[in-house]
Parts: sequence; structure tokens; C-alpha cells
Amino acid sequence: MKMDFNTLKDLTNLAGVSGRESPVRDYLIKLLTPHADEIRTDVLGNLIVYKKGSSDKNLLLCAHMDEVGLMVRYVDDRGFLYFVTVGGIDPRTLLAQRVRVQTKKGPILGVIGTKPAHITTEADRAKAVPLSDLYIDTGLPAGKVQEWVEPGDSVVLDRSYEEFGDGRICAKALDDRAGVFVLAELVRTIKNPFYNIYAVFTVQEEVGLRGATTAAFGIEADLGFALDSTGAADIPGCSAPNYIVSVGGGVGVSVIDGRTITPDWLFEGLKDICRKEKINWQVRCAPRGGNDAGVIHLSKTGIPACALSLAARNIHSCVEVSAKADIEAMFQLVSYVAQHGIVH
Repeated sequence: MKMDFNTLKDLTNLAGVSGRESPVRDYLIKLLTPHADEIRTDVLGNLIVYKKGSSDKNLLLCAHMDEVGLMVRYVDDRGFLYFVTVGGIDPRTLLAQRVRVQTKKGPILGVIGTKPAHITTEADRAKAVPLSDLYIDTGLPAGKVQEWVEPGDSVVLDRSYEEFGDGRICAKALDDRAGVFVLAELVRTIKNPFYNIYAVFTVQEEVGLRGATTAAFGIEADLGFALDSTGAADIPGCSAPNYIVSVGGGVGVSVIDGRTITPDWLFEGLKDICRKEKINWQVRCAPRGGNDAGVIHLSKTGIPACALSLAARNIHSCVEVSAKADIEAMFQLVSYVAQHGIVH
């Protein structure tokens, strides 16, 4: 099946900083309601889409709706905004970027600035700019800013989806709108699955796997997967043993990270499927990090779980880079498992 990447473009362009995911959730409700046997939102804000299968086994599939971003903490008397990060953002990636401040009157454009080079010392320029020295300039009069913007307003990075090079995508929020896209395409296209599918679009993954924690507890799953992005270090300055995954290398089948060790039978079963179905894949063996699988497998008496990962360069920035072919490979693998099951 040919995937419609216009849906991914729409998803990445939406604002959905952790805890403020409603624009993404509303889009998915409209997209998926015609294809769901049941659809609901839980107390924390997770979107849970159910499709009846042919067996009595339940499959939990999680992809997180939230993206890293910023939140306004202070508005000064000249109208400049100071902020905190929401999720793991390197401040070095923020300087001179455009943002959209999500106010109650609608989004407003801003730019992130700091003291310019010609009035700094050589020592200042030799070090990274700390977060406390960055501000957002909306270009509006102070009075209007103070009327429109309040501490607690979320701020998203302002960068459009672009396709470039040899099948590459560059966008904000590929982590994890790419996983959301794969899961949404599964819900839209799968017919008569083996498992009863619980497709859960989770909230607040970037700040502690919070949505998946409550969602997994409320679902009696026999098997679980997190569909997520993972940092690819296949770039200058990093040696091959430290790449973890490579862009264009296929779907990452996770064996270990900082939160999860995939059961041996599940890891081997997924590899066998990839070989048999000629799905491009790579092993993700990560020394740290985590994703929704880290809480899925600990829910109640335990759920066998694995993370299926999309390699992304420049992760947690506004220029994340991934390969369309890797997204398609993730879709092929999760679709096969949902349709046919996996032997234990």
C-alpha cells in the first residue's frame, strides 16, 4: 500500500507541545472515526481507537502525539517573552529560530534572540548561550503582548514540512508524528486483524511517558509496541559503532534501551518476520533513552513489549530528518504483526 505522506505533513504542521496536544487529537478523531469500532479520549487526554480482531488477544500500539517545545514563564514590561523548555531541547538549537506562541486569541509569530555578537565579548562568544539569555520577540507593542500572552502559553517551533534529497523528510515534530502517521494509516487500512487492536495516541511522552502509563493500565493487553522516533548519530563527528541507527537503514527493532529489554522470543520473532517479508530493518541497541514501551511492559503483571523506531537526525529540533522508506518499513512490520500475529 502506498502511504499518503500529505497526512504526515498535516500532522507535523500542527501544534502539540506536551500537555497541549488537543490540535493533534482533534485532527485524528476526524480522520479515524469512520474507521474505528470504538473511539474515546481518556482522562489524561490519550486518544484510544479500537478495532475488533478475529482472536481474543489484545494488541496495544502506542504513538505519542506530543512534541518538545517551550512554555512562556514571564512577560517583561517591554513585551519580550522568557520561557522554559518542555521536553529535552538543547538550547543551542533555539537561537535565531521562528516560533508560534499559542495564545487564547490564536497563534502569534515570534523570533528567538539574544545579545548580538557585536556587543558581546570574545569569552561570551566562546560558550553556548544559556537558556536564561534567550527571549522571544513578537514584534508587537508591549501593551498588546501583555494583553494577549500569559505565562503558561505553549510555544511551538515554526518550521514547515519539506521533502528533499533522496526520499528524505525534514520537519519539526517527526518525533513522533511519524509514529502517529504509521499508526493512523494502520487504523485506516487494516481489515480483519488477528488481534483486537487498541491504537493509543498518547500524551506527555516527552516529559515522562505519562500518557502510556495510564493507558496501558486501563487495557488488558497481551502484547505491546511503541512506534516512535529515535536519535540517529550517523553524522560527521560520530563513529559507526555509535550510530545506534542510521537514516535509510529500515525500521529499528529495539533490543535494549534505558527503559526496556525486549523479550528474546519477541525480538527474534520480529527479525524473522522482517527477513521473511523482505522488510528493511536494523537493530536498535541503545545505551540510554526510552519511550512508551518502557512503561507498557511494566503495567500490571507485565506486558511483552518492544519499541519500533524511526531513525531521525537532529532529533528534538525543528529540522529533524528521516527517510520515507524507513516510515514505510515500520508500517509494513506493524501491519504484518497486527494482521497475522506473532508466535510465542
